[in-house]
Amino acid sequence: MNKGYSLLLVGFLAAFSAVNTFAAGESSLPSDLQDLKSEVLSLNSEVTKLENELLFPSSSTTVLMGVNAGSKIRLVDVKLSVDDQIVSYHAYSEQETVALSKGGLHRLFMGNVNSGTHSMQAVVTAYDANGKDFQRTVNYSFSKNSLRKIVEIKASNDNSNVQPALFSFREWESKN
Repeated sequence: MNKGYSLLLVGFLAAFSAVNTFAAGESSLPSDLQDLKSEVLSLNSEVTKLENELLFPSSSTTVLMGVNAGSKIRLVDVKLSVDDQIVSYHAYSEQETVALSKGGLHRLFMGNVNSGTHSMQAVVTAYDANGKDFQRTVNYSFSKNSLRKIVEIKASNDNSNVQPALFSFREWESKN
């Protein structure tokens, strides 16, 4: 824990102790001391929350990559960036490609991301339903709060044949 927070916490605890000692001798506290006690309790609660956030961050974010079951898209590799920093690269083996075509998911990234709005960019190299190779960059923005965030990127065939593949995003949050 930061030295400043430690000193602040010690000061609050000392003030709290003095208020409690005074309270033991008197049946009712003067309103000034009662207000001080309330402030100390409130600040102690905030310091405890900050300490827990620093020691045990719940800012985990997971990004999953998948292909719609039955789709003829075959992934070659994916490079993932979050907030303009490359966080993951994966080249898919034949076995992984088969698993993805059956509806499997691959975890591209799992790491801590601060609360707030973030941008994600995936550069996907793959083969389309006709066996022609392509590379596509897909972008997505998401908001992160204190809960665990999961974002799924899913590739599928473009039945209109306008694009080699369609990419969709799905996100959800979890307390665990």
